[in-house]
Amino acid sequence: MENRISDFGRRTWNLDVQIAGNRTKEQFCADQELLVDFLDMDRAGMDPDVRSYPLPDGRGGEGLTIMQPYVEPERRTFHQPLTTSFLIIDSWPEHFTLTIKSCVEFSAAAVLEELRRLYGREAILDCHAWTLGQVIHQRRGFCGGGGK
Repeated sequence: MENRISDFGRRTWNLDVQIAGNRTKEQFCADQELLVDFLDMDRAGMDPDVRSYPLPDGRGGEGLTIMQPYVEPERRTFHQPLTTSFLIIDSWPEHFTLTIKSCVEFSAAAVLEELRRLYGREAILDCHAWTLGQVIHQRRGFCGGGGK
């Protein structure tokens, strides 16, 4: 078990999904809360960081960036706190992207199904999942959507 603890932080599971449509800041924050719960992770009392665009000087496009850090529950990490995981929603007027990075493996396929349930099957425009790390062999995969 000691070796498994020392492996934390040496690999990450990642998912990027582009989704058609848009939502309000309140809807996005509720979506993030639901997805962090779906991943069985813990917000540890941290509120999301919400940035609105354009900036006062006009830069930054139009939309929102919402970042929710989360930690893996103690029962999954042998009481070692990990805080490098996050879920980000980055929106534009006609679409948004959702990014998940986690030090604990999650099922990209299950998350994609949950997103299809939340937003509709046709709303998923593009999706990529990959694992990075020195501990395991790199694995890159395309998990569906309309991208090439």
